[in-house]
Amino acid sequence: MTSPARSERARVTVLRKKFPRTSRRSAALAGGMRSVAKPALNAWSYAPGLSRLSRVMDRTADRLALPNGTTVDTVQLGPCDAEWVRAPRARDDGAVLYLHGGAFIVCSLASHRRLVAATSRTCRVPVLNVNFRMLPEVTIEGMVGDCLAGYQWLLDQGYAADRISIVGDSAGGYLAFAVALALRDEQLPMPASITGMSPLLDLDVKRKEASPHREKCDLFTVRACRALQQLVSHVDDAHEAEGDRICPIDADLRGLPPVLIQMGSREILRPDAEVMADRLAAAGVPTQLQIWTGQVHVFQAAASWVPEAAAAMREVGRFVRGNLPAVHSAGNYSNGSTRTVRDAAARAASSSSAG
Repeated sequence: MTSPARSERARVTVLRKKFPRTSRRSAALAGGMRSVAKPALNAWSYAPGLSRLSRVMDRTADRLALPNGTTVDTVQLGPCDAEWVRAPRARDDGAVLYLHGGAFIVCSLASHRRLVAATSRTCRVPVLNVNFRMLPEVTIEGMVGDCLAGYQWLLDQGYAADRISIVGDSAGGYLAFAVALALRDEQLPMPASITGMSPLLDLDVKRKEASPHREKCDLFTVRACRALQQLVSHVDDAHEAEGDRICPIDADLRGLPPVLIQMGSREILRPDAEVMADRLAAAGVPTQLQIWTGQVHVFQAAASWVPEAAAAMREVGRFVRGNLPAVHSAGNYSNGSTRTVRDAAARAASSSSAG
């Protein structure tokens, strides 16, 4: 494979910014996570195959109203479905591919619908929210294949690759980088940018065990992180997956588009985000790392009532729109790349099949 064009960039410096906690509501949210969600996740770590929590979350989320004027249409992607979410005044000069979090095992279109609607509103473009298959039905590579099918769908709608931004939260942040790396490795048209909200970047727990935030994190314990690592390994064995998986933090990051990472200051994932930001910069990738004081994992989901979350979403919107081309063009998309993206998605999906 020839070196990606962006690999020739000189080393860049990470643009780091720390945001203060300013509201009592964010403190209340953190307290609620510590007293309710964290014990529930720790209990899950003793039986990580259970999915009842996801069903409860989905039923609750389905009852939540979306902002007035938001439209939601169902899209079929082949291996899975998706939702095309459009906020009022969203433009057609770009689109977001949204990949939801949930540790690869829980959450859904319903659980993230309000966050996706907020993403459409702040980025001022429509958003494709992908309902990718999860563990144990497929491996992580199968999920990447589903997400690539979503990217292909956006290309088929006429969006040039450089007008597509990938946004993911938590485990969806892992997938956002994995999708971009798959496109890069296949020498396919790259997206305009990648945004990770509290992204999971490494399945290994070593940095998390050594993290100064391991006891302070409002949601995750080291035990829960280790349970996820073991579950992923178990599913890989069940599907007879071949080869070693390289997590985004350990990948060759050259050639990726500009990256924004947002992280709460006490998150157990923070050390991974800081290492990832430095490695992206060393690879010549323009990178912003925002640390939000006292904020919880994926606090952006509370944008409707927590001021800091609303501010973070405005930062996402500025970043996404700031990396779209200033002048509309046909982009770097062709019929040849159409077939190749489909092939890449099929290869990724087939790698999750049992031998």
